Amino acid sequence: MSDDTRKSREEVINDWLARQHQAQRAERKARRLPDSEATVTINSLMDAMTIILVFLLMNYSVDPLRIDTSEDLKLPASTTDINPKASAAVTVTAKGILVNDKVVVAVKDGTVDKAFKGGDEASLQIQPLFDALTEAAQTQQDIAMRIGSKFEGVLTVIAHEETPYRLVTEVLYTAGQAEFQKFKFAVVKGAQRGG
Repeated sequence: MSDDTRKSREEVINDWLARQHQAQRAERKARRLPDSEATVTINSLMDAMTIILVFLLMNYSVDPLRIDTSEDLKLPASTTDINPKASAAVTVTAKGILVNDKVVVAVKDGTVDKAFKGGDEASLQIQPLFDALTEAAQTQQDIAMRIGSKFEGVLTVIAHEETPYRLVTEVLYTAGQAEFQKFKFAVVKGAQRGG
């Protein structure tokens, strides 16, 4: 009788295993997509990621200062050997003054409209530039405070090579009023020495 009982237990176990195996097969079959549905293959994803990677690498700049020259912005040449460091930037082109790539005031014939100087043509302070630089200085001070360093008040001036001295003076004076004490001028490397 023990053999009959044992066979029946083995048969019961085998039957149970067979049913479990069939149930698992049915679940796997149910999870499969029908042949008519389109799927994304790993090759398509690899192609897309490669294109995105190339795009990002082409647009990535190692330099902290990126300048796109044009007819309105040609930098003067210099023999400098100093590399730029990250800082706030004011750009003076033939058509306008920008702070961190945002236009703040228009320039016409090398001057700013006296309305932006409080109506006084002799004034050196350009009010829209002062407001933008004050905001930039406050942002830099907040960042310096959060990382536990000292606000140095460094401003990079990117000026068109034909910018009148008076306009450069007005920009520097306005920046000084907005708590920037140190100025660095962006130039193009490669001028001849002693020329």
